[in-house]
Amino acid sequence: MSADKLQDLLRELQQQGAVVTSDLRDALAVALGRLPLVSQREFDTQAEILQRTREKLARVEAQVEVLEQALAEREKGNPPGD
Repeated sequence: MSADKLQDLLRELQQQGAVVTSDLRDALAVALGRLPLVSQREFDTQAEILQRTREKLARVEAQVEVLEQALAEREKGNPPGD
């Protein structure tokens, strides 16, 4: 092959590569646009809400445990039918 033909082939390959790269970039942008993504700010906000909810749940669970223990103690002191 002559040097000119090689240069022409190289240019053609570069152009085709650019087209393929552009098409892939467009396809990726469309695919990412369809994903249910949230911003970092929204993620952080939801993480904070979840943390507070977990803390509240832990407090409620502790309260329920105390109430269950108190009820068990009360039932021990007052047999059924009294």
